[in-house]
Amino acid sequence: MKVLTLLQATLLAVTAHHVTASPSNPDVGEGYNCLQDTVKGATDKLVGTLSPNAPEPPSSINLDSKCGGYFAPFGTDGPAEERFVRNNSLKKIVPTINVAQEALNQPIPTNKWWANIIHVTDLKNLTNYAAWSNPYAVKLPRTAPYGLQTCYSYTYREIAPEVNGTVKEYNHSYHNDLTLSSQEFFSDEPKYEVYEWDEGGAKLRTCDESSGKCTESALVSGMAFVSATYDGLTPRIDTEHDIVDVDDSAPGKFVIHLNNSQTWVLYASDKSLSLRVEESVVFSVNASGSSLVADAGYSGTIRVALLPENADDTVYDEFASCMARGGSVTMESRTRYTLHWDVEGSTCSVGLLHFALPHQVESLSGSPTTSSSSGAIVLHSATRGEMVGQVTATPTWSFVEPEADFKVDFCRETRGELEEVS
Repeated sequence: MKVLTLLQATLLAVTAHHVTASPSNPDVGEGYNCLQDTVKGATDKLVGTLSPNAPEPPSSINLDSKCGGYFAPFGTDGPAEERFVRNNSLKKIVPTINVAQEALNQPIPTNKWWANIIHVTDLKNLTNYAAWSNPYAVKLPRTAPYGLQTCYSYTYREIAPEVNGTVKEYNHSYHNDLTLSSQEFFSDEPKYEVYEWDEGGAKLRTCDESSGKCTESALVSGMAFVSATYDGLTPRIDTEHDIVDVDDSAPGKFVIHLNNSQTWVLYASDKSLSLRVEESVVFSVNASGSSLVADAGYSGTIRVALLPENADDTVYDEFASCMARGGSVTMESRTRYTLHWDVEGSTCSVGLLHFALPHQVESLSGSPTTSSSSGAIVLHSATRGEMVGQVTATPTWSFVEPEADFKVDFCRETRGELEEVS
């Protein structure tokens, strides 16, 4: 979605300015319109001729990032080294952590939704902030309890007092609702490694360095479940809250009631998994809570999802064995693009359950599920409204945007004195 956001921002950033002629630029005078005589070729290369309601290319043409088309770059040459001296200063601003050695031979993202988990964000090199996959936030804690930590931030939304009838701001505090961990991580910090990423998200390994055993997770924007695949480690699910009750009457399924009014559903791919409750657990000097703990090593996947308010605890059952592993984007025309989800699991023929943001629901082709649809699964994003679960047996989302009804172009570079930008 970053590609699409950037594309939309580029297309919609129409600027009008007024400049004054100067000796170095005598041709630009009062009343100059920056939308005239500009870089039309670059515009055409990016979006074609933007005449309203122009015919679209045939649907069989797939203009994706691999073959050029709408995602083709204007150029791939690096900035001139004599003008832009390389000093690695970015490493001081956003130093990189938690990236696997095999992934360091490529540009490291600094502005992806998940980038907080690979960049140090405090002066003591101790913690990093949460990443907002929505509807959940995830974190890789540097102090116990270790593992893939999950928070449903909407539970903790704090709204500021109204000013003249308008709420000026709101905020979310972060809490350890559930951490997918292991007994092996209990006393020693594991090694976190993001080893691969794409347009949908990133893949993470969390490893016990003494045994070499790891959990593996895919972090994808809109994921309905937070998951970890265990390879012989002993599962441990930690929370800062008290576990009030656990219903494990269905094999491979645990309905977890917390004392903060949240109810989570945990699914294990190996239905023989047994978990017991540990209360009043001290994780570290400043952290305590309770845990669900296994007594033996486990090979399989554990997935957790928050149960929507007033929803039946079976709402996720038929989708629990299909997970999104990442995704890619193709653009079929100026008004049509598609998200292709990379999925795996035994129930993907039933459908992938994945949450869509409001603007995505508005643009989804076909008959998307809305918040008012019967049986809709609805959770909240941190800042962008309600998210609605979409179920699709073919792991693609196709979108249609209305054709632009205004002209878009680029302002040419001038040396005139800039008097006004609006």
